[in-house]
Amino acid sequence: MLLNLKNKPIGIEGTLRDITERKKAEKALKNSERMYRNIFENVQDIFYQTDLKGNIIEISPSIERYSGYKPEELINKTVETFYLNPEDRTYLIKEIEKKGEVADYEIILKAKDNNLLYVSTNAHLLFDSSKNPIGIEGSLRDITERKNIEIQLKNSLTEKEMLLKEIHHRVKNNLMIISSLLNLQSGYIKDKASQNIFKESQNRARSMALIHERLYQSTDLKRIDFGDYITSLATELFHTYVSDRNLIELKINVEDILLDINTSIPLGLIVNELITNSIKHGFPNGRKGKINIDFYLKNDHYEFAVKDNGIGFPEDINFQNTNSLGLQIVNSLTEQIDGEIELNKGNGTEFKITFKELDI
Repeated sequence: MLLNLKNKPIGIEGTLRDITERKKAEKALKNSERMYRNIFENVQDIFYQTDLKGNIIEISPSIERYSGYKPEELINKTVETFYLNPEDRTYLIKEIEKKGEVADYEIILKAKDNNLLYVSTNAHLLFDSSKNPIGIEGSLRDITERKNIEIQLKNSLTEKEMLLKEIHHRVKNNLMIISSLLNLQSGYIKDKASQNIFKESQNRARSMALIHERLYQSTDLKRIDFGDYITSLATELFHTYVSDRNLIELKINVEDILLDINTSIPLGLIVNELITNSIKHGFPNGRKGKINIDFYLKNDHYEFAVKDNGIGFPEDINFQNTNSLGLQIVNSLTEQIDGEIELNKGNGTEFKITFKELDI
């Protein structure tokens, strides 16, 4: 202010305040705001804010790169307008209200040209100074390319599954045709021994056909419930070879175990041979008896056993070196699945196969 002496100005009096720090702070704030704006405008992801009604308050310019919309075209528009399925917005809001935020929540939006835009969103509630929710803030990441690849892979996998099902179906049908041809051919043969050979070959074809039928019906095209398979095959063989059901009692004790096709097919033939041998040779001349079939997991390996209380295995025959085609098949296929075969002759005959599933 002016200093006066006898109403005449003689000088100026004032105070000085150092505002250097304040100016530095203002400059830093402007730089920070400028840097934030640069990030906001140039980042690849899409940042947005909406009010609680879903009206867009702010959205980053990157939205135009993905959707074709300029930011100013979207401000004050409701986000539901751009959802392919508006109910997805409802689910998203419920998740945010329940947890306060969501992470990697996938939604489908409509671009300006009506193409689909797959995005992954991270979002959370915005609060005022009184801790009242006032809106939602989040980011969108374009995952359209990834989702399109996933869809293509899924379609390709579906096509391959259908093809595999068709292959299993055709293999099963072809094996059943072979079985039927063998059956027809056996009708022209008068020799009983030759007829039996045809019948055994017919059952071998059916045992393999049954596996492909199970695979065709299963959702898993490489594995089948082998316990269920044993039950079906044993029942078929029992009805084929046993004319008087009161003579032989069949007891099946199997676990529900999934086995790969590479193990199932050779093991299926082994099952066929051992059950057939027990039914055909264990109870001659109307002898009564019982056949037990077991299949279970024990520690780190599987065990399959066929035990009967019939006349017993001949003492003069080495089951691992015999002219019997059935036992040759059993020995050969046991080696194929890296298994071990054991013969127990106490109180009848028991063949036990121990193996681990093939690692292919």
